[in-house]
Amino acid sequence: MKLSVVIHGHFYQPPRENPWTGEVEAQPSAAPDHDWNARVARECYLPNGAARVADAQGRTVAVVNNYAFISFNFGPTLLSWYKRAHPEGYSKLLDADRDSARRLGGHGNAIAQAYNHMILPLANARDRRTQVAWGLEDFRRRFGRQAEALWLPETACDDETLRVLIDFGMRYVLLAPGQCARVRPDGVPAWTDASRGHFSTNRPYRWHDRLRPGKHIDLVFYDGFLSQGVAFGKFMADSRGAAEKIKTAFAEQNEPQVVTIATDGETYGHHEKFADMGLAHLVADCLPYRDMETVNFAWYLEKYPPTWEAEIKRGPQGLGTSWSCAHGVARWMDDCGCGSEPGKHQRWRYPLREALDWLRDELAVRAEAAGAKLTRDFWKTRDAYIRVVFDPDSVDGFCDEQLIMPGAENRRALTGLLESQKFAMYMYTSCGWFFADVAGLEAVQNLRYAARAVELAGAVDLEEEFCARLAFAESNDPNAPTAREVYLRYAKAASSSTGSARISPDAKM
Repeated sequence: MKLSVVIHGHFYQPPRENPWTGEVEAQPSAAPDHDWNARVARECYLPNGAARVADAQGRTVAVVNNYAFISFNFGPTLLSWYKRAHPEGYSKLLDADRDSARRLGGHGNAIAQAYNHMILPLANARDRRTQVAWGLEDFRRRFGRQAEALWLPETACDDETLRVLIDFGMRYVLLAPGQCARVRPDGVPAWTDASRGHFSTNRPYRWHDRLRPGKHIDLVFYDGFLSQGVAFGKFMADSRGAAEKIKTAFAEQNEPQVVTIATDGETYGHHEKFADMGLAHLVADCLPYRDMETVNFAWYLEKYPPTWEAEIKRGPQGLGTSWSCAHGVARWMDDCGCGSEPGKHQRWRYPLREALDWLRDELAVRAEAAGAKLTRDFWKTRDAYIRVVFDPDSVDGFCDEQLIMPGAENRRALTGLLESQKFAMYMYTSCGWFFADVAGLEAVQNLRYAARAVELAGAVDLEEEFCARLAFAESNDPNAPTAREVYLRYAKAASSSTGSARISPDAKM
């Protein structure tokens, strides 16, 4: 019997378009490319669609579409850009999903993603559901099928997030081993502590919703050693050696097993040069030679449903856990040290989130009041607005369906409210907190979205209080000592007629 291996790549870059012009501006730190999307596409996304396998003399002996052999997700906002910038590369993703579905009993390799990479446990209930709804609908429209799973940004998860995934029909979710709390076989009353990583990641588990008997979702935990080795240990530099390491991860037992590796997809070519070629050699030659085959979780779970149960950690303050913060989800709300740089503090993280939370709630109150005069259910309309985000040409027809009283003026009013709400979600894109400073490229981009959301809602009267709250977020930039100055000098400048903003030194992605 062949041994099952799942290699998952999380391919993602944050949305980079100027929210006033819709264009991605030049980002000097991405040189020699125009911007970071362009650079990562050249180094990673495109090569993985046609990865070379070379012989000892460096001659190409095969070309492999790596996406056809690995489980993968792409951020929806990234795919919108990728489709425009590289239509042939985009087509290879769709081809890979179809090819893998034919190979694996109808289960394609692609899975969905929460729409704009918001940290779901820190979102309010309404935004959490909209992020899932938008991610799934975007996936359906791109890949022509229903998603069987959804990638949680930063694998950030709590029980309530799992409940939302269940409500949307998701079959499984991929998590880090450090997120598991305890496990037990079916029918065994006693739990085994897994909080320190002492449990098998070679089997799937079932999570039962204690608040709603009969509801469940399957959990897959990736192998920490192998995943860290691929991401940071240059395992792909020796694909034969990587295959041997993978094979030793299988336990000597008769029950079905799956070994899972999960990393940022950018590992393969961007973070590690030539890792796309190492991956191609691994999946096309090294694993099959050793009687291992690459599959995806949906295929595996259909053949081998879980016979064990698991529960996940609550995390500090019950806010959840993630794969990139040792402190739960503090990286996106606190000065926890994750992502720190010498000489730079992260005291700005909490005040920034608090200010954005305040703005989100104020905009929601106004949107609900104005939307009630235009639609029968404004929040259902917002969930459905992904149709227009995906296909802007459909805006008039969409508005006429949703409006109580169709007409050009009401269409403009409704579109303004919905676009404001879109940007009010974009301002929570996780990358804004990931690095060391609120004056960095990613945080400035989030503040651009905040400014655009205010403008579209016609809520400029909120700006004074918003800026007062931003003033509590201390920056590391001497030219903009608080997030207030960052917002006024760097973010709002993007609304100028030239469409160019003053950008402080940005973080390298």
